[in-house]
Amino acid sequence: MASEVVGEGAERDWSVPVEGRHPASAWRMSVVERLQRLQAEIDHRGGDVPRAVHTAMGIAARAVLLKSSLPRWYSGVNLERAWRAVHLADEVLVASSPDLVGRMPAIRATVARKLSAKDARVKALEPAVFDGLAASAQREVVLAALRAAHQASHDAATAVRSLRNRIILFGLLLLGINLAVGWLTAYHEHMLPLCLTSGSTTTCPTGGATPTSGDVWWLQLMGMLGASIAVVVLLLRTKPSVVPYTLTPYQALVKVLLGSILSVIGVLILRAGLLTDVVTSQAALLTFALVLGYSQQVGTRLLDTFADQVVQRAQPSATTE
Repeated sequence: MASEVVGEGAERDWSVPVEGRHPASAWRMSVVERLQRLQAEIDHRGGDVPRAVHTAMGIAARAVLLKSSLPRWYSGVNLERAWRAVHLADEVLVASSPDLVGRMPAIRATVARKLSAKDARVKALEPAVFDGLAASAQREVVLAALRAAHQASHDAATAVRSLRNRIILFGLLLLGINLAVGWLTAYHEHMLPLCLTSGSTTTCPTGGATPTSGDVWWLQLMGMLGASIAVVVLLLRTKPSVVPYTLTPYQALVKVLLGSILSVIGVLILRAGLLTDVVTSQAALLTFALVLGYSQQVGTRLLDTFADQVVQRAQPSATTE
């Protein structure tokens, strides 16, 4: 029965169906690469391989081949199902390896990256404890430790996805507010007073002496321009990551949209009498809006720091293969 199971997956090229259906999906190709490595070990071993390994690899392959949709992308069901199945196959294959003792340094390093040194499963892998166990007990200890390490990775990746979804929802809220303010003010120029008066001179964002429908749009554009400078700073300080979920584009979206709103709020504050002697021309008004757009960096920097921490916790463990 064991040889039959090995024969079912022997010399199988997992990349063929995926490359033909999803050529531009990075996470799919990463999963396929791991499947290929697992298959190479199965072929090299040429002995008994638990059926659970092939079952898990089949689940991962089917998840990779499923078509994408907005609900699946939002929930991450395809991606997370594929990686959980790959990790399950890896756990069982490693724990059943005939050269388990020789692989222990890599296994200990993998587990140590995700679990606390005080964890009982980490302590059970220490040579002083592990070497005194029977072979069957050693395999159970390795399986439990790898399963816990992979579960920690899964939980961290889920946290990244959850944060990504919250950022997207907040971004959509900001987009809705910007559009609502823009359209309402465009149809009712006097609803939102954005022109500044200094003595007998009136300065509006579009350069005229009277409010126009384009005032709020122009201010919002200046705010976006200022916020785009903060986006460049974000790109420069973001560390490279191999986490399957990305946060940077959505963080950038929030910065740009928040900068747009702050530019309008800032000009309303000017209308209250602040800096009336400084902002006396259209150029000064637009420059002030641009600076206000960049000022969102004060608040969003906290979000950037938190996002970096969440992503770093989700970095994958070193491979045990």
